[in-house]
Amino acid sequence: MENQDLFHNNSEDTGLNENKGSQQIICLGKIFNSEEERRDYFRNQLQHKLPELKKLEGFPIGEDEDIINLSDPPYYTACPNPWLNDFIAEWELEKKSEIICDFKVKEPYANDISVGKNNPIYNAHGYHTKVPHPAIMRYILHYTQPGDIVLDGFAGTGMTGVAGLLCENPDSETKFIIETEWREMFNSSPRWGLRHTILEDLSPIASFIGYNYNTPVNLIEFDNYVKRVIAEVEKEYGWIYETNYGNNLKAKINYTIWSDVFACPQCGNEIVYWETVVDKTNGLVREDFKCNSCKKNLSR
Repeated sequence: MENQDLFHNNSEDTGLNENKGSQQIICLGKIFNSEEERRDYFRNQLQHKLPELKKLEGFPIGEDEDIINLSDPPYYTACPNPWLNDFIAEWELEKKSEIICDFKVKEPYANDISVGKNNPIYNAHGYHTKVPHPAIMRYILHYTQPGDIVLDGFAGTGMTGVAGLLCENPDSETKFIIETEWREMFNSSPRWGLRHTILEDLSPIASFIGYNYNTPVNLIEFDNYVKRVIAEVEKEYGWIYETNYGNNLKAKINYTIWSDVFACPQCGNEIVYWETVVDKTNGLVREDFKCNSCKKNLSR
């Protein structure tokens, strides 16, 4: 196996606490005045740790500068994460400070799960073998309790992380469906609450997508940035999606129809399927039609 295939990425998204009054950031016991200050500090620390990290089998092939720039330490690193044990220790302390019940799994979760793939989170970014987070939430709720740490060593785009986060604050529809299932299956209610997650994947792009799925975003800034990018793209490439109609007026193209073209078996004339066979008035496809050239009756 080549070195780049042993690439390890870990993204932790729950160690960040923000003091709303002073806007200070507390991360692994250290206080910062902004996210930029936190990121610069830990990137500098990562730079100093790279020589030791490079001794680990599977360290990614790449320039130090690129690894540093791709990373958002300590939550996400484009190499083995040296702060992983620090997060685990912090989470375990948090758990000890809370009242945790005597948790035991008395029976396996043995129920068919049918979850749609049309929710906004799932559709935000495509990826093969992707699992909708509401399906994962059911297993996490059954086999863990709030404060537990879940490791996903084949994390893909980080849906396990999303599921762990939303166990604390699920949307109303998902919460209602799961609680209804719980009453029918176990005659009880699931224990809602945050589950910490450690996400790791061999694929650099998968772990990078997973990191962005599980990192808090300023929605106003994000919305403004997206609108700015759309405006710039529209200005430069919008002409590609324009067409002329009427008195040389311009209109935007919503969609383009590509049609199969067949040859008439009688005269060889080209038959455009969309123009000849489709009855646009009634929204039907004709079973029988005539060749526009030789008028031979043809069957679809």
